Amino acid sequence: MYSLSDYGDMIADQARFEAYAKAIAEVVRPGDTVLDLGCGPGPLALLACRAGASRVYAVELGESLGLARELAVANGFADRMIFLAGDSRKLELPERVRVLVSDLRGALPLYDGAILSLEDARKRFLKPGGVLIPQRDTLLAAVIEAGEKYARICAPWTQDGHGLNFSKGRELLLHSIHPIDCRREQLLTEAKPWMILDYASGIGKQVGGTLTLRALRRGTAHGICMWFDAQVWDPYGYSSGPLAASGARATVYGQIFLPWLMPVALEEGQEVTVELHADPVGDDHIWRWNTTVAAGRVGEPLHFVQSSFWGATLSRETLRRKALDYVPMLTEDGQADRCILEAMNGKKSLEEIARTIVENFPQQFSSLEEALRRVTRLAEKYSR
Repeated sequence: MYSLSDYGDMIADQARFEAYAKAIAEVVRPGDTVLDLGCGPGPLALLACRAGASRVYAVELGESLGLARELAVANGFADRMIFLAGDSRKLELPERVRVLVSDLRGALPLYDGAILSLEDARKRFLKPGGVLIPQRDTLLAAVIEAGEKYARICAPWTQDGHGLNFSKGRELLLHSIHPIDCRREQLLTEAKPWMILDYASGIGKQVGGTLTLRALRRGTAHGICMWFDAQVWDPYGYSSGPLAASGARATVYGQIFLPWLMPVALEEGQEVTVELHADPVGDDHIWRWNTTVAAGRVGEPLHFVQSSFWGATLSRETLRRKALDYVPMLTEDGQADRCILEAMNGKKSLEEIARTIVENFPQQFSSLEEALRRVTRLAEKYSR
């Protein structure tokens, strides 16, 4: 979920916001119906209203919908905006829309169920011949020098910890993805696209590609940097790549760093082949990056096989509970939650439910206030 500060950074991101503003102004026509998927505080929905939309459905899973309502009033568009709270995949609209607009990205578009939500909305909510903003994202990658970042990842787990061995932590982190703010001077190779996400035609479940990168200069390589180029609406777009110097971000998103198992000295012209895959698991992805560094003037080829699955800190107990033959039983907390949910029958208030829970589960709840917090949390998630 984004914080309000995150939304502020998005609005302040001139490259991003200007591309969306120009695209919406060009695409949305007077009288159009529009869906803003993941509207946050509603800046894109407001732009659609300003462009002449007659109805804008603003859908948001997080708590920023309250601010979106206030901003709609402040800008004089409250009569044209319809606010819907919840996961769009579980919602229904009274009509299909001509324009679907969204920005559900993180450092990459493969973010927290974003692709699944966008695909579902395209199929269920967009009119035949309707317009989807953005049109496509191109995912790019390059080999980079990232000595400081690599050291921050590894150093706490390789230094002498008062005679203790922490090396397993380093191993897990080198099989994990990390955010990074990369500068253009850190690029050791050319950048190449490895996947195009064409939202208008639909995204397949498997995201992956293979690319061969050639070193442009000598240097010590520490891994792969990934980012995206967005085509919001031709010709409007922007890049989240490491284009800025001196540590300044080109856009609000930053990039993703896939570290190698060890630093590698590259010579100019030396080739690196990378297989990149993002395998969907629920709303998330398991990343795989297999790297082959061609032999240089000295030394043998190097091969790294890495996966974010191997970087997960899963206990044996957690893995046991995921086994297909595991036979689950409710804990006492689970029994309390079941009792709370069964009591949400449209006849009892939150306070009445909480009092019943205190009586039935005195070991779990020492006070009415404690029970009320649990009941309220479940009501926020599951009630209507």
